[in-house]
Amino acid sequence: MENIVIVGGSSGIGLALVQKLTAKDCKVTNISRSPCPVASVTNYTADVKNPKELSAAFSKLGAIDALVYCAGTSLAAPVECVKPADYRDLFEVNLLGAVECTRLAMPLLTASGNGRIIYASSSAAVVPIAFDSFYSASKAALVMFSRAVDLETDKVNTTAALIGGTRTQFSFKRKIYTDCDKYDKNLKSAADSLIKIEQTGYDANAVASGLYRLLRAKNPPPVAAVGFKNKLELRFYKLMPSCVKQMIDKRIYKLEF
Repeated sequence: MENIVIVGGSSGIGLALVQKLTAKDCKVTNISRSPCPVASVTNYTADVKNPKELSAAFSKLGAIDALVYCAGTSLAAPVECVKPADYRDLFEVNLLGAVECTRLAMPLLTASGNGRIIYASSSAAVVPIAFDSFYSASKAALVMFSRAVDLETDKVNTTAALIGGTRTQFSFKRKIYTDCDKYDKNLKSAADSLIKIEQTGYDANAVASGLYRLLRAKNPPPVAAVGFKNKLELRFYKLMPSCVKQMIDKRIYKLEF
């Protein structure tokens, strides 16, 4: 992999991956609202919610070997209380931005002859997050999008990476609703539990190493869990009966009814 585009490489897992790639002498271009602080990186400013800005950024690129979509946002809110603008914003970032970047990158990846796309999805695509149904749904949709795109051409391989809780500032950027009456107690419990899961989870550099291995894999799978513990947990979870899954999900987020 020589020419790699990271969407969302200015912080968190995206930044950790940029640092990993540049250390391996890869040429990295970052597309995000804020510039990546790594000196050797070429930065193009674009909001993934703005197709015109994305188009302008991608128009400056030539053939590329890989695209990694790391942009993402989260929202803790009951479905009954959420504002449409908030959940629409989430889907714009987590899913539709990935769709548009894929559309723009596909001819550039095809030109390389062996293009790769990695989507930073989440274990939440399999194990739902209480009071963040929007995030869970967007990441599940991203997995199916990746699998379907992978069927379209043998010139580009796509992989949805299922990432577990990771220690980044992402935990503290999440919009958390308050004053939701009957939901307040469980909402706070779920939001606090999620932050704890993330802040006691994987190091961002370890996740970046997992993404790097996927980029280097000869035959990357269409869906891959990142991290040994995460792989085991997701494998066991998929084997459980639905009623057991529901009970476990309630315990994870300390929900009381």
